[in-house]
Amino acid sequence: MKIFTSILLIGVTLLLFNCNADDDQSKENRNPSAFIVTEGAATNTGIPFNWTAAVDPDNDTIVYAVYSNGDLLIEDLNALTYVIEYNLFLSGHNTILVSASDGFGGVAEQELVVNLLS
Repeated sequence: MKIFTSILLIGVTLLLFNCNADDDQSKENRNPSAFIVTEGAATNTGIPFNWTAAVDPDNDTIVYAVYSNGDLLIEDLNALTYVIEYNLFLSGHNTILVSASDGFGGVAEQELVVNLLS
């Protein structure tokens, strides 16, 4: 029994000394890369907005959200384009924001101001 207790004590000691503060540290999430938003040619129904793909340095999947003047129009978008219908624009300046999210708190945003004449 004395040998078993000694072996158990040595095993627990080795286990405790091999634990390290880094074991509990999770990898820090990084933001997706910057991307470019452009306004496409107006159609009968609205104005298309296109953007280049944001790249996530952690290889997380990127989804996009589109806002017009602070109002969310669509989220969880995988496409790199979205048409905003004319009835969603205000007369004058409109701020279009496209947000790229990696789902783990990493975000990159790009804004474009559009002047719509009535």
